[in-house]
Parts: sequence; structure tokens; C-alpha cells
Amino acid sequence: MSLATIGDIGSSIPIENKDKYVHFTFYFIFVIVWFLYANKTNIAKKVKWIVLFSAIGYGVLMEICQGLFTSNRTPDVLDVIANSLGAITGLLFITMILKKHKTTP
Repeated sequence: MSLATIGDIGSSIPIENKDKYVHFTFYFIFVIVWFLYANKTNIAKKVKWIVLFSAIGYGVLMEICQGLFTSNRTPDVLDVIANSLGAITGLLFITMILKKHKTTP
């Protein structure tokens, strides 16, 4: 989906830079789901850093691929920032939730 063009979906919504909210939300959810899976399977002690940097790296790679392999998409540094902020926020969110859950009797 990162390289596909969705078309005019949401074009009637009058929000500036709404695609940045989509990028943020996707990476927020992406990191939470990936972290929960990796944490459950005990892949690594430092799993949160692996998940975070992998998600950010994936976001950068997808923006580069948009510029190289598509004719109707262009790479955008602001998309990389939105992806990264979503990933960081998702990791902070799930870390706080799990920490609170472990300290609750």
C-alpha cells in the first residue's frame, strides 16, 4: 500500500496535510502491533529499539521507492517525519501501557 495510489479518497475532507495524519496513524499502529508480537515471542531483549528503528527505516525506504519505482508518487521528507513521529509515539504509548499494566495489582 505504501507505493499504491489510493485516488480521491478523502479529497472532500477540508484538512490541510491530511495525508500526514494518515502516515502518523499507520506507523503508530504498525509499531504497536509489531512490538506486541515481537515482545510476546521474546525475539530479543532490546525488541523495542529493533521495532522502532526498523519501522523508521521502512518508512524512509518506502519514500525512496516512491521516487524510484512509481510515476505518480513523489518522496516527501514530511512523510518521513510523520512516519517517524507516529512510530516513536506508538512505542512510547505501548511502553507506558505495558508498564502501567505490570504495576497494577
